[in-house]
Order: sequence, then structure tokens, then C-alpha cells
Amino acid sequence: MKKQQTREKLLDITFDEVYIYGYTATSVDSILKKAGIPKGSMYHHFKGKKELVLAMVQERLFPKMELFFDFEKKEGGSVTDALRGTFAGMSRNKPLITYGCPLYRLMVELSPVDEVFDSLLSSKVVQMQDDLALLLQKGVEDGEFAEGLPTKDFAAYILESTWGVLSLSLCLLLNTSSDIVNSYFKH
Repeated sequence: MKKQQTREKLLDITFDEVYIYGYTATSVDSILKKAGIPKGSMYHHFKGKKELVLAMVQERLFPKMELFFDFEKKEGGSVTDALRGTFAGMSRNKPLITYGCPLYRLMVELSPVDEVFDSLLSSKVVQMQDDLALLLQKGVEDGEFAEGLPTKDFAAYILESTWGVLSLSLCLLLNTSSDIVNSYFKH
């Protein structure tokens, strides 16, 4: 296997393992076993588990978060349409519904105990809130939302509420998610 393929495979499997089991419960040995890669090959690319997971966060998790939380107004569409589309896409994403938000899960597990992870993960949250606040501001400018809407605060509320809903048990979530999403966007 080529060096780049080995690295990419390690990142992909690390994402899956950490997403499903969490950082603490994921071992380097389980990642290597699933990847079919000897330990020495991993150490060629990463100093250890922490560096592997930090790379996975930047190269796998963050791009996935941009797909999950796609806060861009489409040409010809409204801000409300963009929000509806984002939440509808999330409601159809089986891993997201089953396991919750991978960023939120890592933050809950690692932010209180590791400053490096806290800084990295928090930076993504700030970026996501800023992106959503800009979208909401477009809604204010376009007359979709009332003047004076505290867009930064509302963006934080939307993200935190979404993470709260995604952290509910699967059974409860399946019974309530469509009602919650629809209640946000009824005119």
C-alpha cells in the first residue's frame, strides 16, 4: 500500500471508530486491526493516537461538519429554504441520527480534559456560528426576519438546540425530530 493510501485509510477508520466509540474507548490497536496496517506504518505518519485523531479532526471531521451544517443560501432561494434544506439533510443522515453530532461528541469528551482538542474543536464551533449568523443576517437584510434579530445569539441557539436534539436517544429522536424541524420553519 502506498504511503498516502495508508495515511488516508488510517484517517477514515479513525473517524469511524472515534465517532462510534469515542476517543477514550478507541484504541490504536483496534484502528490498526481494522485498517490491516502494521503499527510501524502508523508511526511513520503520526507520533501517536492524539496526533492521529487531531489530523482526523481537521481532515475528516471538519469537512463532514461543513456538509452536515451547510449554511449557504442557494441562488434564487431564501434563507429559510437554506435552513430547511440543512435540517432536512440532517434528518436523512443515518449516522448523524444514530450517533449524534461527531463534533459535539468529541467536545463533550475532550474539551474539559485537553486544551489542544478544546482549542481546535471550539474554533470550528465559532466558525460555524459565524457562518450561520451571516446567513441569518442575510435573512434580516432580505426582510425574512425581523430587524434587530440577534443573529450571533440566535445562531448559537440553533446549533446548540440541534446538538441537543441529536444527543437524544434514537427512539425518542425518531418520534420527535420531524416535529421539531417543522416547528422551526412554519410560516
